[in-house]
Amino acid sequence: ADMKGRSSSKMKVFEPFKINQMELKNSMVVSAMVTNYCSEDGMATEKFIAYHEHKAKGGMGTDHHRRLCSDTNCRWIKSSGLWEDGQIESHKELTRRIHEAGGKIAAQIYHAGRETSSAITGEQPIGPSALKDPTMPETPREMTVEEIHELVEQFGDCARRAKEAGFENLKGHRTVGGMRASIYNAMPYEGVVALVDFMKKFEEENL
Repeated sequence: ADMKGRSSSKMKVFEPFKINQMELKNSMVVSAMVTNYCSEDGMATEKFIAYHEHKAKGGMGTDHHRRLCSDTNCRWIKSSGLWEDGQIESHKELTRRIHEAGGKIAAQIYHAGRETSSAITGEQPIGPSALKDPTMPETPREMTVEEIHELVEQFGDCARRAKEAGFENLKGHRTVGGMRASIYNAMPYEGVVALVDFMKKFEEENL
């Protein structure tokens, strides 16, 4: 392509566009990043809100909010959470200020699985099998199929709260050593079946 073509292509980054019904002012996205700026009980603090607000005021079209925890057992250090209704209000303030600054915000729903420790959660970590994360200090307890069904409900409840809090978009965290990544690598057949059922239900209800 000639220089004119390349310039035209680059300029599209700054043009408005839509993803389904969500309209964005440009194509610039803040990637999901860990900040450890929330409170120990998962509330969005002023420091956390101001951090994301600054991105929106700087002109970013959408902000991906990382590791929105779905359960107290899934937490990481000072991660945000929507595992109970009492956490909705602080996240409403987060989305309100992002919207006032002209941005949109997506929630990345997360379960730490074996990527946490009892020092953080107060409980033994759980995982698809009793395989230790090499970066963590203890071995997780293997989940039962019943607990996988509970995980389904927790993700669904977390998605509902995220919607009530004003997030425009939902995504599931599935990288490094978190629950969803571990499931694909180390789960027996019954667990895989339960996971597939979970993914279908989650997508039907929330995407």
